[in-house]
Amino acid sequence: MRRIREQCVFGGAGVLSVLLSLAPALSQAAEWVREGMAEEGKFTAGFRVGPSFTTQSAGVSTAGPALNFQGMFGLNKWFRLGMMLEWENHGIDSPRNGSLNTITLLPVNLEYRPGHFGNFIPYFTTGLGVNINTKDVQDTFAWRIGGGIDYALTNLVQDAPKGLMLNMDAAWKRNHPQSDGSTMGLIFGVRHTF
Repeated sequence: MRRIREQCVFGGAGVLSVLLSLAPALSQAAEWVREGMAEEGKFTAGFRVGPSFTTQSAGVSTAGPALNFQGMFGLNKWFRLGMMLEWENHGIDSPRNGSLNTITLLPVNLEYRPGHFGNFIPYFTTGLGVNINTKDVQDTFAWRIGGGIDYALTNLVQDAPKGLMLNMDAAWKRNHPQSDGSTMGLIFGVRHTF
């Protein structure tokens, strides 16, 4: 069971690595443009969905669905600041059978956007907040760290995406109630810059 979970986590990281390595070949520009892509003064909203895998065997099943909503504001050309709301569901393998729902509220979420390969825009993200757990599991401090790629569906205008972007994000999230309930998520969706 643990081996399957590790394979899924490493598989998600592998998918992200392959996409990052293929980005220059697939994009219109073959070289890395080192200008920030955070669209200063612009709002970005997103919705994403995908699998979530527990990182430890703590009586919680290894995989479950995750939904993610976020709103960000471009502070300057390098950084976005905003908030994120995420829901996850995992089965419980114990005498208390059922499922554990976790709602994570990250009121502080920072995103660093170093540049782009054509329409592919990688980023790194981290956030702090709280995990709200069900099934009489105590609420815990949340820390989320990860990275992802946006793909601008329209051409970049003056080195900034306008409108709709496809998104893929891989992130680890800390959740330590009585035992380790931390997760690794691989989510896909859309984001729009206004």
